[in-house]
Amino acid sequence: GEGESVQIGTTTNTTFKAQGSETDGKLGLYEHRMAPGAPGASPHVHNEQLEAFYVLHGLVELHLDGKTFAAPPGTYVNVPMGVSHGFRNPFQDQATMLIIFTPALNREEYFRGLAEMYADGNKPTEDELLTLMAKYDQFEVDIDGTVPGWGRH
Repeated sequence: GEGESVQIGTTTNTTFKAQGSETDGKLGLYEHRMAPGAPGASPHVHNEQLEAFYVLHGLVELHLDGKTFAAPPGTYVNVPMGVSHGFRNPFQDQATMLIIFTPALNREEYFRGLAEMYADGNKPTEDELLTLMAKYDQFEVDIDGTVPGWGRH
């Protein structure tokens, strides 16, 4: 339970376990807890970072390179740069996963930005979200309707 935490909307809490400032920018490690129904992150790519997920508790629905699957505890998924991915929790139980970024590229500022945008019940505009995402090497992708109903943080 240690580390700075941010609340993203009413459904998601992210705790910073290892920040880029502590790892010379080489690694960011974040514990991501999602309540049932948490919208997660819509499909996107990173052009300068590898991202990986390790599911600790519950089920997480992952989208990876056009495929969607339920990931139970113990699932590890490595997402190379430029590969489409996303996640959410459409299930009835809380889910917790570790999110790993390398290099870290100040990823905690992205999570802080999301928390600020969704604070006090606010709902950011599409443009506000896309601007924040682009600032931190995250770019939404069109999935041609293959994953209907994806929400966003």
